[in-house]
Amino acid sequence: MLRFGIIGTGNIATEFIDAARQIKDIELSCLYSRSMEKAKIFSLKNNLQVRMTTTFEDMLDHIDAIYIASPNGLHYQQAKYFLQQQKHVFLEKPLAFSAQEAHDLEQVALVNNVILMEAFKPIHLPEYEVLSENVNKIKPFIASFHWNKYSSRMKEVLIDEYHSVFDENLGKGSLYDALIYPVELAIALFGKVKEVKAMSHKLKNNVDINNVVIMRHENDIITNIVCSKAATGVSKSEILSYDYTITFDHLTMLSNLAIYDRFQDETTQLFTEEGNKNKIVYELKKFINIIKVNDINEMRRLLDLTIEAIRVLELVNINE
Repeated sequence: MLRFGIIGTGNIATEFIDAARQIKDIELSCLYSRSMEKAKIFSLKNNLQVRMTTTFEDMLDHIDAIYIASPNGLHYQQAKYFLQQQKHVFLEKPLAFSAQEAHDLEQVALVNNVILMEAFKPIHLPEYEVLSENVNKIKPFIASFHWNKYSSRMKEVLIDEYHSVFDENLGKGSLYDALIYPVELAIALFGKVKEVKAMSHKLKNNVDINNVVIMRHENDIITNIVCSKAATGVSKSEILSYDYTITFDHLTMLSNLAIYDRFQDETTQLFTEEGNKNKIVYELKKFINIIKVNDINEMRRLLDLTIEAIRVLELVNINE
């Protein structure tokens, strides 16, 4: 039984708790919050019977692994602390704000013989296996990815109040909180990136809120990305080849996955199974399995994707 601690009291932590309760190998044992009052309210809301604390040190004797869902800017230091204490770390995206920091976390995990994994949903979904298989079949040359979701914090942004994901130190706006999804998915499907072109809209605090990015992969596939935290998009993402076009909605969920056949002039659904409504279950099961068999090679393979995605985000920031 793997004893899990939780850092964070937001909606994503609630989803994690629901996912963890569906996996028999997990015991939820600790909850950290900077405010004991928030911890108590969150525990009551989620019927969580765990040790509550405002210090990391108080968690160490009661956990084997930690789930980190704190603001983005805290990920690196918090993950490094727990890895150094020889605890497995399941960390919400982004892993860090620089590829060097992400690589550093990987090395700390290796030295301490523990598992580090970024909680990046799309590539662990059963839909992804079908998507990847069909991408390899059709041999695409260009893709258009959309991630556009109106932020719950837009009311504050519109009156020039920048908190959490729009804070320049804690979140860095759409660049790290949203753009990482299409960038990392494209890298997983098409490989490493050799060239980046980018433009953005920035808030008054110089944090990104909208991004347009073009990436040329090493195999010459081009990915075009439109990403916004100021609007709700309705366009499908597309992967195009000469004779076929793969489409899907909701880039983080890969829903309505389908393929259009130019010869037959018809569209066929590629995935029709009913999966788990809580998509965290898939990535969490992957994390648990890597720990069980101590699959260091798989950990490093996944971290390679993460580190390459963060490297591209750094290039986007420079290129804007």
